[in-house]
Amino acid sequence: MNRHAKNTIEAGRPVIAVNPGGYAMPVVDALAKSGADCLFIDCERTAVSVESVPMMARAAQAHGLSAIVRSYSKDAATLTRYFDCGIDGLVLPQVESAEECARLRAIARAATRGREGTLLLIAQIESVDGHNRLDEIAGAPGIDLILVGPNDLAHSMGFLGDTGRPEVIAAVDDITARLAARSVPFGLPVTQETAGLWVGRGARFLYTTVEQLLKPALGALRAAAGA
Repeated sequence: MNRHAKNTIEAGRPVIAVNPGGYAMPVVDALAKSGADCLFIDCERTAVSVESVPMMARAAQAHGLSAIVRSYSKDAATLTRYFDCGIDGLVLPQVESAEECARLRAIARAATRGREGTLLLIAQIESVDGHNRLDEIAGAPGIDLILVGPNDLAHSMGFLGDTGRPEVIAAVDDITARLAARSVPFGLPVTQETAGLWVGRGARFLYTTVEQLLKPALGALRAAAGA
């Protein structure tokens, strides 16, 4: 198990977590060589099966990266299978109550035989109900970090994923400001342009994707080549 990400966050420093976009083993090597801290294994929004998780986790850990899984389900059996893969942390999506946080902690405790404190347990706030119950979720024992999901929050607010809407921006600002005021570690999607701003506001888990990293670099290359 690799505690790099958890230790870094507990020390008040940010980590960079990159979603490779699916089961892409060679990308894990490239991300490690390029300075990522976490491999974000997304079983919710990409085609990564539970059978692929152990191999991706081992590849990440061999390079010193922490392996963080986002589950597609809150089902206890599913979460236990992910923990049994030897991962370093788990993101529970669509969290809307402190009870769900307590349940995640209990499942992690059972799966690891009392070593849940070695894991990075993350509750994702990405709905209006989650926002409304932010205080109770943020205060749930055993949760190490709150991950804000602007895209699904925008859907929940009725804006079809438009994260640029003023209402969505205001909601994200409210969530993150309240978490920072309580000294609760949080994270959210960032870009090269926004990362420094969010770290200044207290963000400790900086999420991005391989696609988001490649797009500006390839755009600059195309412009330089006049292609």
